[in-house]
Amino acid sequence: MARRNLNDARYLRDDGRFESAVARAYYAAYQAMWAALGEPPKARQWRHIGIISYFVRGHWCEPNHPETGPGLLEPLRFSLHRLYQFRIDVNYDLTPMSARGAEECIKTAERTIVEIEHLCEGAES
Repeated sequence: MARRNLNDARYLRDDGRFESAVARAYYAAYQAMWAALGEPPKARQWRHIGIISYFVRGHWCEPNHPETGPGLLEPLRFSLHRLYQFRIDVNYDLTPMSARGAEECIKTAERTIVEIEHLCEGAES
């Protein structure tokens, strides 16, 4: 699902539909994080901001990572929060999005998916 949303985001970007591209890029990252984390511990679904914190912490791929200090995937935190905020802006506040902004969102989704794939490959070795 994450890859399909990412491909949709690219298609929408190429078609000049930047706001829709941002939304699809966000859901590409969201679906990828959910797949990596598995089901949420207490709820039926992951809350959007909460999933970023759990994901960046990194315990899903390295359970022995320290509970305090920076998360294992800390370099993605700011970009993921920005992607989330852009999605809120375009979906709820109807904020226009530029080609550059849409591209930034797609790159964040790509980085998230690639990082998950990389970490999961390492776990299988």
